[in-house]
Amino acid sequence: MIELIEHKKVRPDNPVLIQGLPGLGLVGKIAVQYLIDQYNPPLIAKIVSDLIPLPDGSAGVRVEEEDLKLASIDLYYLKRESSKRDVLLMTSEAQPVPWGQYRIAERVIKYVGSLGVNLVLALGGYVPGSPNIKGVFACTNDLDLMKELESYGVKRLRGGYVTGACGIIVGVAHVYGIKSACLLGTTGGSFPDPGASKSVLMVVDKIIGGQTDFSEMDEMIEKERELMEELRRAAREVAEAETPKEETSLPYHM
Repeated sequence: MIELIEHKKVRPDNPVLIQGLPGLGLVGKIAVQYLIDQYNPPLIAKIVSDLIPLPDGSAGVRVEEEDLKLASIDLYYLKRESSKRDVLLMTSEAQPVPWGQYRIAERVIKYVGSLGVNLVLALGGYVPGSPNIKGVFACTNDLDLMKELESYGVKRLRGGYVTGACGIIVGVAHVYGIKSACLLGTTGGSFPDPGASKSVLMVVDKIIGGQTDFSEMDEMIEKERELMEELRRAAREVAEAETPKEETSLPYHM
């Protein structure tokens, strides 16, 4: 079952789809959720399916006070005076199961294509081979789009794989003739990384001509920095406590 439920009909102007689902460092999820929290755009559609699990990977419903909700892919319509393009924001609490990601991506692309979307940006995280490698990386089949991204300081991803929904929706969009790209912020991958999310969103702003207020995200970044410092301090204390101490008395032998 894949059911698209339309909540509101819209006629967006030169729209771009921006996807942000849970993944490495929650980079894409944090980025898209930040725009939703900042601008409170209306929900225009959602997809419910047996291919979309709850956050823990199980099947079921979320209970919110007196309401029951199935896991879903949610689509919001963001229109800002500062932007030269309207935006459709796509997010969820979990990625579709691997064997259903193509079907979900195809359903999304067909729907947003009917609304005039001509650019798809999938936001995610990238764990580089060295911690010294920082920034935003991209991959796309469109050479002109890649040149534009490079003019914003984005680096070209030259090998490897972009797995999961982040890679698949870009590939499916290309099959349907829609320009698309993955934008990946470098991250450690193990913990939420709002800093990487901000780096990716700053590139998005340049593409769509937006002027996002990052003050609240900067607070998130500082809190995450403090948390990581506490974790490192605790790890050092544990390591020091487990270090064998030198004997201070004469050894005793039987």
